[in-house]
Amino acid sequence: MSDAEDAFAHATDKLIGLYRSVERRTFDLPLLSIWPFLISLWASLKFVFFFYVGLLLIIPVNFVILVRNLFPGRWRYRPFFLSHLYYVWLWIWRGESPTFPFIFIRPLMNVFMKGHFERRLRRLRLEILFRDELSDSTRSALLARLDAALERWKTPRFATFFFSLLLPGLASFVSLYKQSLDFLGSLGIHIPTETITDFVSQNMSSNMSAITVRLVGATALAYVLTIPVTAFLAKRGLFLGADVGRLCFPGGQKGSGVYSAEKEILASVGLHVRETPIDFWLLGFTFVVQLLFQLLNWSDMVAWTRYTLSDQPHYWEPEAQLLFQVIAQTSIFISLFLVAVLRRGRIGRA
Repeated sequence: MSDAEDAFAHATDKLIGLYRSVERRTFDLPLLSIWPFLISLWASLKFVFFFYVGLLLIIPVNFVILVRNLFPGRWRYRPFFLSHLYYVWLWIWRGESPTFPFIFIRPLMNVFMKGHFERRLRRLRLEILFRDELSDSTRSALLARLDAALERWKTPRFATFFFSLLLPGLASFVSLYKQSLDFLGSLGIHIPTETITDFVSQNMSSNMSAITVRLVGATALAYVLTIPVTAFLAKRGLFLGADVGRLCFPGGQKGSGVYSAEKEILASVGLHVRETPIDFWLLGFTFVVQLLFQLLNWSDMVAWTRYTLSDQPHYWEPEAQLLFQVIAQTSIFISLFLVAVLRRGRIGRA
């Protein structure tokens, strides 16, 4: 075999073996899990608690520790909420999307994983097909191996995806909801379905109820889009070598994992590829939709803010308070988003 044939043969074997090892780690993953959302919720609650406590105590407590450390012995300083902020910054600095995981669905993660495999293998197949240095026999053997791998890791088309993944997912959500109500009923806890309707009719006018429906609808869209983002985060955690329990938290994982090995294999035959940033696309689309919704329904949001602040003391006008909140949230998100996008392209985790 010539040097080119030997390089392509080794690259094909190594790439297929690498992808097999990645897929092997997915066999024991649950079909559906809400643990990523619960972990994120618990972390958020802890941050809020330590933030308010830390605003009052972080300076005096650490000043006392500083005075104590002037003598023999040493006490540890208390960071309160600073450790949480450091984790968020580390997440962004490692090039991950500025969002938290929601509900994990393994078949959806498999779609992203197989799509990644298919794109790389098809690019390698195209390179083999048009390389003049390869003999016909070697080219045929390599193409046969790649075609077999592509058949195994074929990405499901929309119809297959809809009937095999989305419909069972919706059915499982309905079943999970019914099981939750039955479990609460067995504990003697009754959740009447008319509670929300009674609350709206007793405390809000018909105009406000319509505003509430529109606000809830826009929020629901954002939560729905976090499901594929969560699946993509899990795919990135899988490629980075994260533990099964922390698969949806790639920002907490060091190194570049499979990405560096994959780049080394493809670079040996002169190929340079990068991961498609689907999480950035989905997150950016969600942000734009939410921002447009806020601008188009500004009067409704002001009315809702007035209603929520009607029984609370406030020093700003509702319009000014809402405008400041939107500008602050938008500025923070855009800043974190741009940092994450720039960092991912530079540190080799894609």
